[in-house]
Amino acid sequence: MIAAVSRYLFFIACFSLPMMPIADTDHPVVHLRPAQVDILSYEQGLMAVSAVPGSGKTFTLTQLASQLIAQGRIKTEEQQEILIVTYLNSSVDTFKARIRKRLLEMGLPPVGFDVRTLHSLGLEVMRQIGGVLDGNDNITVMDEVQSAYYLSQAIEVWINANSIQWQQFIQEDSPQAKARWREVTEQTARSFIRTAKNERFRPQEVAARLAEVDDDGRQYPLIWMLSGIYTQYQTILTRQGVYDFDDLIWLATEQLHRYPDLAAALRHRWPYVLEDEAQDSVPLQEVLLTALTGENGNWVRVGDPNQAITSTFTAAHPRFLMNFIDRPDVVFRPLPNSGRSAPIIFEAANAIVHWVCDHHPVPEVRRYTFRRQNILPTPPGDAQPNPPQVGEGLAIRAYKHREDEELPAVADLAVRYLQKHPEQNAAILVPTHNLGHQLADHLDRLDAPYDNLLRGGVRTREIAAALHAMLALLANPLDNRALVNAHAALVEIGHPAVLPPLAAEADARRFEAILRGVFRPEAFIYPRVAEEMLSALPASAARPEDLTRLEQLAVFLQRVFSLRPLPIDDLVLALSDELFTRAWLATAEPVFPEADLALAYELANVLRRWRDAQPEWRLPELAAQLEDVAKGRKALSLGGSREEGYEPEPGRITLCTQHASKGLEWDAVFLVGVDAVWIPGNLDGYFLGVVDFLGEEDPTAEANAQLLHLMQGDAGIYAERTATESAHIDIISERLRLLYVGITRARRFLHISRSRATRRRGIEQPTEPATVMGVLYRFLQQYKKGG
Repeated sequence: MIAAVSRYLFFIACFSLPMMPIADTDHPVVHLRPAQVDILSYEQGLMAVSAVPGSGKTFTLTQLASQLIAQGRIKTEEQQEILIVTYLNSSVDTFKARIRKRLLEMGLPPVGFDVRTLHSLGLEVMRQIGGVLDGNDNITVMDEVQSAYYLSQAIEVWINANSIQWQQFIQEDSPQAKARWREVTEQTARSFIRTAKNERFRPQEVAARLAEVDDDGRQYPLIWMLSGIYTQYQTILTRQGVYDFDDLIWLATEQLHRYPDLAAALRHRWPYVLEDEAQDSVPLQEVLLTALTGENGNWVRVGDPNQAITSTFTAAHPRFLMNFIDRPDVVFRPLPNSGRSAPIIFEAANAIVHWVCDHHPVPEVRRYTFRRQNILPTPPGDAQPNPPQVGEGLAIRAYKHREDEELPAVADLAVRYLQKHPEQNAAILVPTHNLGHQLADHLDRLDAPYDNLLRGGVRTREIAAALHAMLALLANPLDNRALVNAHAALVEIGHPAVLPPLAAEADARRFEAILRGVFRPEAFIYPRVAEEMLSALPASAARPEDLTRLEQLAVFLQRVFSLRPLPIDDLVLALSDELFTRAWLATAEPVFPEADLALAYELANVLRRWRDAQPEWRLPELAAQLEDVAKGRKALSLGGSREEGYEPEPGRITLCTQHASKGLEWDAVFLVGVDAVWIPGNLDGYFLGVVDFLGEEDPTAEANAQLLHLMQGDAGIYAERTATESAHIDIISERLRLLYVGITRARRFLHISRSRATRRRGIEQPTEPATVMGVLYRFLQQYKKGG
């Protein structure tokens, strides 16, 4: 039935909706789809556009902004502008270039538009108020690394002052349980503070309300703890004179409410607001843009509720955009035609939407996961016709074992696909970073051409370990253990300074013993004469081949020590060059991929921010922080600068998570690990990656629900469901949307796989198929039969 309906819609789209050229004698022809023509009929007021994947929303917004300018709906002589609010800095550049190009094509000067991220918009509002926050225009907004550091500080301060209250949540008195609860505390506190700020609850307001209803802390013990951490966190930010991202948007909104003249001036400057990626809007963003547009304002919101994939780790939720779409004062326009994918691929995505809306066993998942909208093909004569499928177009595979069969098989399939189609590109999309790191190992063994967009992987820790080992040696050059660790780190990354490698384990142990036995490190690293190096070594321990290796190591360390006077960020940048660039110059071919140097540079920036946050820290303290990264105790979000603006290249595989695939597309996509562990079919299943530290309760979900109930009498959860059940419903919904996003990344070929067994924590465990996999099997069978 689903396939029949979809084919009918395909027929209607192909034969009833021709392309419509819009032109006049002066302007070049722009061919628009009928849905785009409807959107460009907009003149004023509120409009919502629901854009399916690959429907050309950037093109459509560009045309709309250019048309409003060309029609004279803004007064450029009064410096009025169309404001476009988008998500990424790379999107800002894209919109600016496209609008400028379109205006020039229309014979108009490239003025009358302003493109900003939400962060940039908040800063501009505050700048207009004249630095009312601190008496000047210098508003320091922290990044995620700085924010995480100050939050960790706040937690430590609170735990030290309230150790008994903190430990009451731990069910077993062991170092492992305390360490785990410390991690959960940070995760829960981060979500709690984000929720509080998006609902505009100040720390003192939460504390005051708690004192009214629960003065002894028995009713809301978890909220008492998180409220204290929230208070301490804001105290630290105030003392440091900095703001986090939520503070910035909240404060900007307050200024618009507090100063009517400012709001009026900005509405005159930006009489039209066009919002991109509205499905990922958080409450504070809605409040800010509502205040900015005002009553009877001109506000166009473009997004796709079916691609909302950030609700489980941000304050965003697709219901905000869906509620806006359903408002009686909002004009709704769909953007349903997409030329990205072959028909079999987008019809598979449509089948999932209809099944979830009609048949999913969890009522709330049926009601709130998807907006019922079909992806339709592009009309005849479209500039982006749907591509033909490659081979069968859609393949669904069940393997016996994930680690032993599925992962190596998918890596091999992706490599063979590009060998057969070298002019195309491909992606392997994984549900988790851990699974991605395992797949990277298989791609490495195949010597596959691929781009790794994963974060926090083994290579990041290896690079952090190499930098930490060098910094630790610079911090304490007389420590033999630091010397041994520096050599080991160079061996781990395969640096030419320690080549050729010592193949025999006995030789490696012997060389390490020589380094441990150095009793005058300064004479070893900086010998005045050759004989002085020998005098620094253990007597009769070094063989002739060892001396060559030791001299090679000493020359490298001399270059490293020459960098010691530099400031920490310059030091790490220069050290990165020594580790990953100079090595290239000594060989005929690059020793390390450019990504290694990029990661090292990002770590240098992280160290600089740590130093800025703690000016009293010196090299030993900063090296200790980097050691936590190397040993996996501290996670960093690295790789963003490489992902933003990333464009897949022909002949290469992209390895990334389903989340990171949003906004990208490939000729072939391989989705792995689509099982009931990742997409539970009901609320009784196991939820991968979900914390249930408090018995069977999710502390993050419970804390946020208790906060909302405390402050406004409504826990914000589904009727007759607990907070944990409500959180699990949202997880199921988001992972179904992630599957939808993953499917719609593919242009010509889609491969979806799962396994019947997997290995978790060293234990073999069976895995059930995700219920939605059965839907895809049935769809594929019907499609092959012709309907």
